[in-house]
Amino acid sequence: MKPLVELVQRGGPVMIAILGLSVILYSRCFRLLLSLWRSSRELDSRGSAQERRLPQLRREREEVQESFRQQRIALGAMIAAAPLLGLLGTVSGMVTTFESLSGHSMEKTMEGLARGISEVLVATESGLVVAIPALMVVHIANGSVRRYMQKLNRIERSVLPDASP
Repeated sequence: MKPLVELVQRGGPVMIAILGLSVILYSRCFRLLLSLWRSSRELDSRGSAQERRLPQLRREREEVQESFRQQRIALGAMIAAAPLLGLLGTVSGMVTTFESLSGHSMEKTMEGLARGISEVLVATESGLVVAIPALMVVHIANGSVRRYMQKLNRIERSVLPDASP
């Protein structure tokens, strides 16, 4: 807990928002990956293609695609927000930096300058550190959805001859 408090102190108040966003973002990312993994396992464990029905396969396809689309929209917004929050911290740190340059002794000015630059760098870095791995997780999830759809298509093709009258 102490490292988080120090990070917030070094990066400024915007760090609280970045940390909160990261918790929400990564919990949703891992929940998405887990649900895709479960769907794929269920599809693999259901028995032969003859036991599957075409309407059920199509319904599953639509449900997985729609669920992923909704998740991707929400995750995309959070991924975009992380670097923007880092930028907000950058602006806040620059304000601190410029305030330290006005009307203080040289010693106080250098201390304020260093503190402001540190805040700028920590906030910017934190926003990027939150966004970039989450973007990779969404890319991995997209690949999982694509493979799931390919499995469904193969199963559907194997069921289609049985579905005709």
